[in-house]
Amino acid sequence: MNWSGYPKDYREPHRERSMTRQRRQSEIIELLAAKGEMTVDELAGRFRVSEMTIRRDLARLARSGRLSRTHGGAVLSLAGTVSFEFQHRQARNIELKRRIARAVAERIEPGTTLLLDTGSTTLEVARAVAAVPRLTVLTTSLMIASVLHTRENVELILLGGAVRRGSPDLSGPLTEENLRRFRVDAAVLGGDGATRDGVFTASLEVARVAHAIVEAAERSFLAVDHTKFETPAFVKYADWSDFRHVVTDNGIGPEVRAWLDRTGIDVVVVGEKDDST
Repeated sequence: MNWSGYPKDYREPHRERSMTRQRRQSEIIELLAAKGEMTVDELAGRFRVSEMTIRRDLARLARSGRLSRTHGGAVLSLAGTVSFEFQHRQARNIELKRRIARAVAERIEPGTTLLLDTGSTTLEVARAVAAVPRLTVLTTSLMIASVLHTRENVELILLGGAVRRGSPDLSGPLTEENLRRFRVDAAVLGGDGATRDGVFTASLEVARVAHAIVEAAERSFLAVDHTKFETPAFVKYADWSDFRHVVTDNGIGPEVRAWLDRTGIDVVVVGEKDDST
């Protein structure tokens, strides 16, 4: 193809240009999350590209709903802020979360009715169980629904409710009422903190929904990485007696493992090279 009539930054090979554009747009979102608002001129200087290139980037990101244009620049949209924050949480300890998720999936049999809580680890569980035959999944998470809605072997039920501000999940009285209508084989939940006193979350809304999920399940899994143990959080949503299984990683200390064993729960600790203790 003859690139002579195109700006210099369009003359690189198409594949390399596409990768550069995607990386630049991702970094634009990160910059807006950190700084609040930036001008086209500031962004062009930051990435050493033309203002026309930046305007094209901003137009593409605005069409996807991730940012809003301002006079001479851009700010993150609410959807972009939520997406960025969720992706940031998802990226933390991602390999640990994936190993934990695989260990949970190994314990889910074909034909199971399964409730999945919201959260970054349960999102990985959704990906891990997606191949289980004849699975029925109920969830309050819009992200989990987006992962599973095309799977032919999964019957997906998205529980109704209000979209929680700042997070892609459903909560409120309608969600809690809908959960009381179901009885499922298993549930998988996360948490923001886990101590000898029980399992905690940072949000009262999430705690109410999580408690209703535990109540609806014959057996419940707590799927959390080691950073959640002995970590304080705002509100308790479950006692240890509410769980049949705890799946975590081998970053937990010996003291935590000792009191977990005393709970009488099936404790599964995934290692770096295998998914069992």
